[in-house]
Amino acid sequence: MRRRTLRLMAELHGFKMPLGEISIQKFADVRKAETVLVCPKCGAKPAYSSGYDCTCGAHYSSWAGLKRIVPDTMQEVLKPKLTTGETEPATVLVMPATEFAEKYADGTLDEHGIIAKDQNTAVNLRKLLVAVERLGKVVIVCFNDTNEQRIALLSLNMSNRVILKEIIPLNLAEISETLKVDVATVTEQDITEATALIGQLPLAKEEDLMVSDYRTIGLKEGPMESPKVQSLKEILAQMDQKAAPTA
Repeated sequence: MRRRTLRLMAELHGFKMPLGEISIQKFADVRKAETVLVCPKCGAKPAYSSGYDCTCGAHYSSWAGLKRIVPDTMQEVLKPKLTTGETEPATVLVMPATEFAEKYADGTLDEHGIIAKDQNTAVNLRKLLVAVERLGKVVIVCFNDTNEQRIALLSLNMSNRVILKEIIPLNLAEISETLKVDVATVTEQDITEATALIGQLPLAKEEDLMVSDYRTIGLKEGPMESPKVQSLKEILAQMDQKAAPTA
């Protein structure tokens, strides 16, 4: 999504009504250190021409044969493997949502759905999600990926899928000024006015959640059939049935 200005419009009683104008911009980006690729034999920066040729006579078919360094310090940038197997330990931490919102910015890098491997996992996930949704907590999950450390927030998306939202680490985040709101200051009058506005807006239909641009060329028409969703409620219900005494 590129930076652009949008005029928010709503159709009220058959007439188009402007709700306001917003500018889209990325609010968080990843800081990257300035590095250069040099010849591992002599330390000079090679020239590229169907490969990398150094003044010392060395030739490298790809950048993988070169050494990456920070030019100011000449420190080599290495990518040691941080994982040991398919299953990795992940540290679960908690922070008050008010503190997180006041001090930090959760710039999203990626989002992933999760699957509960057993009933005990489902029980504990439910408790963590209650803490997020009802107790005003932020649940933070920290773990190692192949070469990088990941920091993610456990949460629900708008379709109630449980997700791990990977965020940009604080020391790698470059934050821009964008709109922020404190929902704690919402008054009953605000709620009344919001209810009145929402009540006038048309309801979204399935076709409103689909596009008809170049990306749909060659695809089967209509939305993809929804896959089976793993239900936390069903997992817990099965556990209750097993625990119930038999007559």
